[in-house]
Order: sequence, then structure tokens, then C-alpha cells
Amino acid sequence: MLPEKRYNPSTETSRRPTPTTFAHLRGWIEERKRSQKITSITELTNINEQLRVQSELYISNVINRTISQLIGKYGDGFVTIEGTADGRLKVDASIPAATMKQAVINFSTAITSELVAVVAGEKICVVNIMLTVAGETNLTFKSDSDSISGPMDFGGTDEPRGMVHSLADSPLKTAEGEAFGLASSLGVQVSGYITYYTE
Repeated sequence: MLPEKRYNPSTETSRRPTPTTFAHLRGWIEERKRSQKITSITELTNINEQLRVQSELYISNVINRTISQLIGKYGDGFVTIEGTADGRLKVDASIPAATMKQAVINFSTAITSELVAVVAGEKICVVNIMLTVAGETNLTFKSDSDSISGPMDFGGTDEPRGMVHSLADSPLKTAEGEAFGLASSLGVQVSGYITYYTE
């Protein structure tokens, strides 16, 4: 029984008054920050692993404006990545964008069909391929007479009848000054197109 409080026989307790101060309660959650010391270039380049080990999730109703500097690896060091006035990533406008061209695939004999003729002093860089075959054959991409792919099986039992493939991140390239061709092992119709640029 609490001192100086009336005893309630029905509950066998005394009435506890409602507190008038709440100093024992916290009205917010303090932000906790954790720092990770970066001691080598290797740790800096593997920053994702550092974040994975050290990261914690914080949820806040406070909106912050963050000013940050982005750096990018360049050679053996790092450079600052710049932005434009409208918040976009700045790129060097002096570097010309590649001019994309298309070439048709349309032949039906067991030959190497030249899809893109020689461009003197340039490599032909194929970034997209779409083709279909009317029957069973093996197709091989060529840089002049040299194979730049292995023979690919198309049109047979349990084999694809065509392909749609993007090579933008890693273009299929000829040697400098050589034509780009497609060889078919059998005389079936091969149709489609490629997208390419030269460099």
C-alpha cells in the first residue's frame, strides 16, 4: 500500500496518482552515427563492401539537404565528377557521339554474306543483332575471313529459330579495315538486321 493513499478494499490496492512530469520519457530518438576509417586505396575502391559491413538503417522524419562531392576512379587515382546547372551529370561535349547505322541480313545460300563493307581505317562495332532462320544451319560472325564467334546452332530440333541480342556494353568488333559478315553452313533463308557504328 502506498503511504498516505487510501486503501481500496475491492482491488486491494491504493490509487496511484497520474504523474505530472514526464522527464523520464524521451520525446525523440537520438541519431547514432558510426564512422569507418578508410586506411587504403583498396578499401576506398571497395567502398560497397565497407558499407555492407558497417551499414545500419535509420528512419527519420527530418528532411536534410545534403551537399556531397562525387569522386570517380581514374587510372591510379581519383577525380571529381561534375554536374550541370540543372542537376544532370556533366559529360564532355567535345567527344562526338557514335553515329548508329543499320544493315540488313537477307540471304539464303551457304556463303559468308558481307553485312557491312570495309570502312578504311575503322573497326565495325555491332551493338544489336536481330535475326531469324527458315531452317537448320550454323551461323558464324566474321571479320573478313576470320571468325569472331563460334558456329551457333539454329533451326534444328530443340534449337532456337532466331535471336535478338544487345551488345551495347561490349560490341562485337571487326579488325580495323575489315568487313563484317555472317556465314551460314547450309542454304536456308537468314533474315534480320544489325545496328552498328564505326570507330
